[in-house]
Amino acid sequence: MRILPVAMLVAAITPGALAARDSATIEQALAGRTAGPPRSCIPEPQIDDSETFASGAILYRMKGGPDYLNTVADCSGILRRDTVISTRTPSSSLCRGDILHVSDRVSHAELGSCGLGDFIPYARVKKP
Repeated sequence: MRILPVAMLVAAITPGALAARDSATIEQALAGRTAGPPRSCIPEPQIDDSETFASGAILYRMKGGPDYLNTVADCSGILRRDTVISTRTPSSSLCRGDILHVSDRVSHAELGSCGLGDFIPYARVKKP
């Protein structure tokens, strides 16, 4: 089994990634977009960035789009600004049912875990 600390890698590359946003909502992040049919997996190498929301949703921004919204089960109480998310997966894809491990950014203490749901694609709005 290969360990892919997806969120840790993204957080290291992109400052502020994976911080629960207080001022933005999912509706604001997806303004003007329409949901497509759900997918069970997304390719991990295509993830460019991710954004978490206090509600427990994660928006995966993909290289070349579309972006994918995933509402994880039972994670709303532990996703916050000072957390880091990691996952272990046997493939190069994130899939429904994969387990996210949420840890404190400073102490590295594990706060809990939650499972990924379906990935809902949202095409990016084309700017004129």
